[in-house]
Amino acid sequence: MSFEEIMDNNAAKVQRPLSYLIRIILMISIGYALYAHLWRVLFIDILLLVLILLPTIFRKYDIDLPREMDFILLIFVVGSFFLGEFRGVIIQIFFGFAISFVSVAFLLIITRNSKMEIHYLVTYISVIAFAMGIGAISELSKFLLKGYFGMQVGLADYHYAMASLIFVFLGSFLATSLALAYLKDYDLPILRHLIKRFKKKNPNLFVERLDSPEEVVGLIKKGENEHIEFKSTLRVNLHTGEPDKRIEHSVLKTISAFLNTEGGSLLVGVQDTGNICGIERDHFQSNDKFNLHFTNLIKEYVGNENLPYMHFELIQIEDKNVMKVDCLKSKKPVFLRFHKEEEFYMRVGAATTQVTGSRLVSYIGNKFK
Repeated sequence: MSFEEIMDNNAAKVQRPLSYLIRIILMISIGYALYAHLWRVLFIDILLLVLILLPTIFRKYDIDLPREMDFILLIFVVGSFFLGEFRGVIIQIFFGFAISFVSVAFLLIITRNSKMEIHYLVTYISVIAFAMGIGAISELSKFLLKGYFGMQVGLADYHYAMASLIFVFLGSFLATSLALAYLKDYDLPILRHLIKRFKKKNPNLFVERLDSPEEVVGLIKKGENEHIEFKSTLRVNLHTGEPDKRIEHSVLKTISAFLNTEGGSLLVGVQDTGNICGIERDHFQSNDKFNLHFTNLIKEYVGNENLPYMHFELIQIEDKNVMKVDCLKSKKPVFLRFHKEEEFYMRVGAATTQVTGSRLVSYIGNKFK
């Protein structure tokens, strides 16, 4: 069993109760800090609580963090209780690091899916400014709380505020530098592993919508694999020259398999060899008729509720048209309803495989829990 499987299968059993215990301890500490007007302790405890809640906040928006990231946060919070007088310094640096790393990740997702080019200097300035803004808000909150309770703000408080912002800046600068170094193809094994795991758990954030002929041709040259499949036609059997339900069934099997596994792209109008034959062989009156027929097939056999997990478009390559269907990983099991029967498919390598019986129960239990 791999390390990733061990983490996924056993980590939650230890992590969940420990996480709840730490939250309770932090909430008690925050309450006492408010009562005793211990503003520095209050600030540090709030930072730790935010870090602990990050995985929960992400999952609320369907962003799944790898267990390794959860454990790193948890171990850091537990370890921070034993840092003594250095506790505040380390926590503020780590807080700036975490905020900035998340900010860079979201910028990358936005630029990747919108086809915008990322500008490194602008990214540096934007991410660090965001982290510093969060830090400034926290320091301002401490100032307002002291004013609310009628406490005097001394020179030491200003020094501490400036020191806090410096530590947040250092953490932010470190996180942004590591992230951009990774984008510049520097080999950072741990970071590469975490990013790979994050992509695997959130394929819906990294679906590439290629819309130029050159990019699609480049995709075809890669050949079929776990995430790419070719189909010569949507409905016509090339041996008989007539519409054939078995051809439609084959297309729909691939789509449902992508939805049930890790997502992928289906290219209709491309032969297994990579030769582009175009959708013209399906003999539709127009491209709009082709699109309408495809949409109706999805609604009838895959389910209208699964359309949001798909993006399809016709791309003209020279004098032929190819349909590219991008599929995201579905949140729920997708059953193909064909001939009044429900069928379940998944991707295994470059093949689409039907799953039944106890294996189906096990797969759904592990994949969609």
